[in-house]
Formats: sequence, structure tokens, C-alpha cells
Amino acid sequence: MRPNAIEGRYLLNVRPKESFSLIQKALAELNLKDLKIKKSVPSCYILVEYKAGWLDKRQIEFSLQDRQTGTEVSIKWFYPSVDLLESWGVKKEMKALEEEEKYKTERLFEELKSRIGAIEIQAGTIKEKELIKEKEVIVKIRCPYCHNLYDETFDKCPHCGAKR
Repeated sequence: MRPNAIEGRYLLNVRPKESFSLIQKALAELNLKDLKIKKSVPSCYILVEYKAGWLDKRQIEFSLQDRQTGTEVSIKWFYPSVDLLESWGVKKEMKALEEEEKYKTERLFEELKSRIGAIEIQAGTIKEKELIKEKEVIVKIRCPYCHNLYDETFDKCPHCGAKR
């Protein structure tokens, strides 16, 4: 049984290396109990674990991707679901407990986003800037009569009026 997760994709206006440090600093500022970095791949992935209760350990997963406009950060913040609570011996009527846990997690999630300066990405809005430079080649030809150059697209010389 897997816990539920609050997920989101965000844009940070700094490079991945700075984003990586910024996320770690923001997590430390949130004062999460027993905060541990379970897995760290510098500049692209962080898996964090913290203690939310006497039995409960939670995880937060960060994936970072370099973009021209900054760093795209995907965040998954896990919290327990009713199924998971039932496996701990909590009765089904405790749906309110799940809602409370979700609310607490959402508040922490919002606080983290504000501390790192995250800008939410709507579905399909991240596009790399594509710069296509087209060069138009204009071929010049020499008039056989006046010997001036003119564009090959013309059917007669603009200088003397002679046809090609």
C-alpha cells in the first residue's frame, strides 16, 4: 500500500546547482523532525525522509531538470492514506485523520514553495525556446548589356530594362 502524494511541477529562476542548494536550505528552515536525505544525486534528484509522528516517516521526492529559463522542479510529497492508516489498525471512520494529514502536508508544501520561489507550471507550458535563424540567400546576376548586378528574381535589369 502506497501513501498518497501531493505533486506539482514548478519553475525556479536559478540553475540546477543553485536550486539543489536552495531546496535543501528551505527544508532545513521548515524544522521537519529528524530530516534525513535518503538519496542525493547532485543537481538532479533528492529523496528526503522526515518524522511526522512517533511511528510515521514521510518522504519528499524532488526531480530537477535544467531549462533555458531556469530549473524545472517536480515535487512529490507523500502522506498516509486511509488504506495505510487501516493497516496500522486505525478504523475506516478515521477518514478525518487522513484529511487532517493532507491539510498539514499541503501547508508545509505551500511554505516550501514560497521559500524556494517556485512558479507553478501549467500542463504543457514548459517549452524550450527554439531559435531558428533562416538566412535568405539572394543571388545576384550581372546584366549582359550594362554590366550592373541585380537580383535573379527580376526578369529584367532594373538599371537598363534589358530582358535576360
